[in-house]
Amino acid sequence: MSTKLISIEGRGSSADCHMSGRGEPLLYLHGAFGLKWSMPLVEALAERHTVIAPHLPGYGRSDGLERIKTFYDLSVWIDEVLDAEGVESIRVVGHDFGGAAAAEYAALFRRRVSALTLLAPYGLWPEGEPLADIFGLTPGALTKLLFTDPLGEAAQDFNRQYSDKAQQDEAILARRQAMIAAAKLLWPIPDKGLIHRLYRIQVPTVVVGGRHDRMMGADYIKRFAEGIRGARAVTVDAGHMIPQEAAAEVAALLAVAAART
Repeated sequence: MSTKLISIEGRGSSADCHMSGRGEPLLYLHGAFGLKWSMPLVEALAERHTVIAPHLPGYGRSDGLERIKTFYDLSVWIDEVLDAEGVESIRVVGHDFGGAAAAEYAALFRRRVSALTLLAPYGLWPEGEPLADIFGLTPGALTKLLFTDPLGEAAQDFNRQYSDKAQQDEAILARRQAMIAAAKLLWPIPDKGLIHRLYRIQVPTVVVGGRHDRMMGADYIKRFAEGIRGARAVTVDAGHMIPQEAAAEVAALLAVAAART
């Protein structure tokens, strides 16, 4: 695995990307809390694919957040990253915030996307039971919302306290920057009209939900899949943080999907 700083011509900005694996190219778009929490899945996917996993604008060393006003702006940024890498056709996988970004990209720049996998994606706003506001929760309440077991290994890693002050300050700053970047498009309501564009997605699509997801239940995942022609809704044994809790299961799902296409 290597880290690559990609220069985006015309913007004067850079994309901080993790590059790993070999095989058919795959673009991975991380969730609201950053790429770090998707690395178990990224590593599993790299066993069969050449994975391009950028830190989205405002995360890592990726700059240019001030120019991202809408998901359309983010889609253009993603397209420019792929232009810089010379990628013509690619599978796209996105989790959470990155799931919304992946769906928007597949709807708007559909000729470049060959297949799509959405993991507990944002993008819809359920009537009657709107999604929880992740920006207003205490750390304890947030952990209970995100993980199957709020006392388990994945949750403990998410909330790790470092004895080294510099390391702890870095972790706090990274979480704060992630929330600022995510809030720009998700707060106060993450519904940006995606439901009216889902019909434009015309590639094989799987929408994956966590069996224990306390934020996006089975009805939400089913509704998302119903908006995309031919999409399948699948459930894995995880909470909302699917890339941490069900990396092997999701990688196996993608391997089956790839064999079908």
